Amino acid sequence: MRRIGVCTAVLVLLACLVPLAPAQDKDADVGWVHAFTVKPGMNKQFEEGRKRHMDWHRKQNDSWSWQLWEVMTGEGTGSYYSITFGHSWKDLDAWEAKLGDTDTADSNANMMPYLGGETSSIWMVMRDWSHPSSMTENPKMAQVNHFLLKPGTEEDFEDAVKKITEAIVKSDWPAHYTWFQLQDGGEGPHYVLSIEMKGWADLAEPNPSFGAMLEKAMGKHDAEALRHALDHTIQREWTETIRYRSELSYQPAAK
Repeated sequence: MRRIGVCTAVLVLLACLVPLAPAQDKDADVGWVHAFTVKPGMNKQFEEGRKRHMDWHRKQNDSWSWQLWEVMTGEGTGSYYSITFGHSWKDLDAWEAKLGDTDTADSNANMMPYLGGETSSIWMVMRDWSHPSSMTENPKMAQVNHFLLKPGTEEDFEDAVKKITEAIVKSDWPAHYTWFQLQDGGEGPHYVLSIEMKGWADLAEPNPSFGAMLEKAMGKHDAEALRHALDHTIQREWTETIRYRSELSYQPAAK
C-alpha cells in the first residue's frame, strides 16, 4: 500500500477487453463510477452546477449517497469522480426506473455545458480483500492504485491479493484500504486499490515497510515468491491521489 513494492503495488478502476460477466451474488456491493473531465477554465462553473444537481437529489429524497472526489495527481489531474456504492444488482435497475431519466435531464442541464467528457463504469467492492477503517466518515483523501492485468491471469492475481490481505490482518499493519473490480465499462481485467489517507504525509513509507511486514508474516522465501507471482499478472499499473469534496456530494437524511 503506499508504494508497497508488490510490483510497486498500486490500484485500479477498469475491466476487460471482453466485458466481465456481472456476479450474481445477491449480497454484492456494486455501484457506479462517473468520471468527469471539465473544459479548460470551467471548474468553478462545473462545481456550481454540481451543487445544483446535488440539491436536486435532495429534493427527490434520493436514498442513495453520491460522493464527489477531485483528482489531485496523475493524468486525470483536475477531473472528478462521482461514485455511489452499497447497492445490489437489482438496486441499479430499481433506481434507474425511479430516477434515471430525470436525473440525466437535470445533470445535462446543470453540468453538461462545462464538461469536456464523461465516462461511466460499474464496479464491485471486493469485501474479502479489503481492510477498511472503522471510521463512519469518508477519509479526507485516498490513493487510488490501478492494476490492468494480463489476460487470463485473474486467478493468480486474486490468489496473491488474498494472501497479502491475510498477512496484513495477521500483522495488524497500519493500512486501511478497499479493493474494487471492474464489472462493465472499460478495459480489463482491471482492479483498483483505494488506500485511505489523512493527508499527503500518508504517502510516506510506513514502518514497518510493506516488504518487511510481508517477510515477517510469511517468511522471506514465500514473500519473494508471492511478489514474483503478482508481478507476472500485471500488464500495467498507475496511481493517483484523490480528495473528497463533501460540499459537492450528497448524503441522504438519516432514517
